[in-house]
Amino acid sequence: MYDDDLTNVVLNVHRRNAESTSRLANHPLTRAYLEAGVRILHREFTTDNGEYDERFLRPLATLTRETVIAEVANGPDELPRHGTVGSFRDRWHYFPEYVSDLARYTMRRQRLDEDLLLAEQAAAAMADGDFVSAAHEIAFRRMALAERSTTSRFRYSVIALATQDRELYKAMASVYDDVTGMWEQMLDAMLSARGLALRPGISTRDFATMLTALNEGLAFRIASDPGSGVLDHERRRSLLGVAALTLIAGCVDTGDHASVEELAERIASSSAE
Repeated sequence: MYDDDLTNVVLNVHRRNAESTSRLANHPLTRAYLEAGVRILHREFTTDNGEYDERFLRPLATLTRETVIAEVANGPDELPRHGTVGSFRDRWHYFPEYVSDLARYTMRRQRLDEDLLLAEQAAAAMADGDFVSAAHEIAFRRMALAERSTTSRFRYSVIALATQDRELYKAMASVYDDVTGMWEQMLDAMLSARGLALRPGISTRDFATMLTALNEGLAFRIASDPGSGVLDHERRRSLLGVAALTLIAGCVDTGDHASVEELAERIASSSAE
């Protein structure tokens, strides 16, 4: 189940040489501590039955060295279930180092895995057939993932931490670069399969960056306002789908070879004629 390399994810775990660092980073107990943190985050950022605590609680108040060590005992069978202060401090001497690595871990393990699967499904679904329905379905799944994700709320919290943690900042930038690249490849495949091209001045990287930003903004809206109407479960539709189709309608060259600016000017001027 856990076969990915954590050497470049767990950056605060280090030894005198790369081999020793890799061995410790990929030790099952290191994974157990990180997975324990994910479970604690899930509980902290999940509300039961729509009820909210009226008290103002410090963010990540339940995430401490002691709770992480204790939570290891509740892990899956394939991971160690016994944590100690000694083995924890052997990996992260200071707890903020663990929080930093936990942020990297959740972003890499969950965000990248989710987007990779969706991008692969999108490339196949949108290459031919009912384009609009496929776009809506993929966008709905992306928003449904955001709605269910508790670690995404943690990701928003650590944005502030990134300003003081250079390695975390680089890790976040790297994840977004990888996610954007996945959707860029999907777009390239879709345009090629359908014989389409984007308007002058718009690259597939630009389009993927805008699409990723729309996804992040709408996911944040769902997290802060679940009743906002961003997601329609009954119809399997989302505002992300509408936004993505709007981008496509504006950015795909229909044969006039006009830039987005020229097209916008043409549309704005047509009402005055």
